[in-house]
Amino acid sequence: MTDKLHGKNLRIWIFALLGGIVFAAFDRCGYMIQHYGTLWAISENPLHKTIFHRILIRVPLFTAGVLISFLLLNWLRGRSTDSGAGLSKRESQGSTVPQTAMAKSLALCSATQNIPAFIKYWLLYFISFLPAFLGGYPGLFAADAPNQIGWTFSGWLTAHHPLLHTGILCGIFSMTRAFGWSDNTAAALCNVLQMIILAGIFAWISCFLKRKQAPQWLRIGTVLFFCLFPFHGMMAVYTTKDTVFSGVLVLCLLQVICMCSTPEEYFKGWRHTIFAGITFSLLLLLRNNGFHTMLACVPFLLIYLWKYRKKLLVLALGLVLVYGVYNGPFLNVIGAEPGNAREMYNIVIQTLSRTYVAGGDIRPEEMGVIRPVMDEETMALYTPNLSDPVKNQFHTDAFEEEKAEFLKTWFQVGWRNKKIYIDAFLNTTLGFWYPDVEDEYLEFVCFDIQKDDPHYPHVQMEAKSEWLNRYYTAIGTDASFRQIPIVRELLSMGFYFWLLVLASLYLIYQKEYGKLLWVLPLWMYLGTSLLGPAALLRYGYPLMAACPILLFTMWKKEA
Repeated sequence: MTDKLHGKNLRIWIFALLGGIVFAAFDRCGYMIQHYGTLWAISENPLHKTIFHRILIRVPLFTAGVLISFLLLNWLRGRSTDSGAGLSKRESQGSTVPQTAMAKSLALCSATQNIPAFIKYWLLYFISFLPAFLGGYPGLFAADAPNQIGWTFSGWLTAHHPLLHTGILCGIFSMTRAFGWSDNTAAALCNVLQMIILAGIFAWISCFLKRKQAPQWLRIGTVLFFCLFPFHGMMAVYTTKDTVFSGVLVLCLLQVICMCSTPEEYFKGWRHTIFAGITFSLLLLLRNNGFHTMLACVPFLLIYLWKYRKKLLVLALGLVLVYGVYNGPFLNVIGAEPGNAREMYNIVIQTLSRTYVAGGDIRPEEMGVIRPVMDEETMALYTPNLSDPVKNQFHTDAFEEEKAEFLKTWFQVGWRNKKIYIDAFLNTTLGFWYPDVEDEYLEFVCFDIQKDDPHYPHVQMEAKSEWLNRYYTAIGTDASFRQIPIVRELLSMGFYFWLLVLASLYLIYQKEYGKLLWVLPLWMYLGTSLLGPAALLRYGYPLMAACPILLFTMWKKEA
């Protein structure tokens, strides 16, 4: 028994140290990129001389943090087990379990007790979005939405943005214009629809936690998190595909958890498999990388759920069929132009451009291969945290003609300029993994572009509450929370990435390897996002929406 306890204690120290090294590396690498733009700056301070010295000096602090987190999670697991045993005993004696004061304070009034829990959660979350809606009426009509509508109404239908989302936007705007209503009314209807959908998904998450007998602190915390965390309300009224996509990704996560934790029940009949197919299909129809996110999970699910491989293969083949029909016959029938392949080459674009701007080693014969795709003038537009300036001038046709030769040249240049390539990748992705990034924001604005073109939507913000408008502007556009320690971490994408890393480490420490599949879709999504043009908060929002599920995954003890 003593040897077993000693081994367990040694294991927690090993994983605490491993986690300490990982988080110290994220922290110091992020700091260097944030303040110097490179990992390789040399300091006169011997303790901070190189990036490796900086990481080493931070390891003890982060090791202690990981150790405390693991001990707290172990205590919460043990406490929930004890509570469950006590509950069973009291129930067998015919007694009732008293409701905690916090639970009572959050209970809905008695008049709603007969309404199903899902409807109550749904109404609660919808109401919690109203302050953001009233403060920024008709909502944040920004990002890609104006172009999606303007391009389509101008006669250019493109799959550059998801056609399902474009169709919903254009359908609502067409209807409201037919009735003679304003574009502001159309934008408001779009955002109310998003609020309804996102509130329903949040209600689904709360009901899932209740059904899985999650502890009361997690269920109450989830309600508070979904209602009070400001980015939920802002994303609910942000007319972008990322809002509904994020919610659907969390629903896909729940499907994976159910099929892995209770496969006998899940694969009994076809009902759950069909629902999973619909959910996964929505994911790929709402974001171009949704297909790759879920399909990449299939091999791992097949290995873990080999007994149910037939239904999983049917599910996977169904996804491939939907994706193939959507990107082939469907686009041809409606006359839509496929998206530009350059969206997949952001790493290539950023690394080569930075190498050129930094005066790296690019040989004349290599420049001869690169120039038809990205000339010197184009690469000079390099922006560390955004690939769009160069990407928009990237000649995809020339790239496709000499793809193999171009990629070979890219690799050769990178082999000689490894440090520059690393810096380029870290600068573009910084916001995803570093909680203290300074330029992370979610603008609380409306875009009114092409004001003289009647095909484009013309939406103006008309706040119904100046106080709420100032509050959300301070949170979003001004990012005032960056001045408040701890709060700035909680409101950053990087914090939720760190939570995902912590959850994965903890599951490995607990030897619950099968539960790594529960978080696999998030890892796959993040992997595809790191190939994107920038680290925007709306891209990282799925990790924020999935936060209660990550906590549930760590708390839930494997049977």
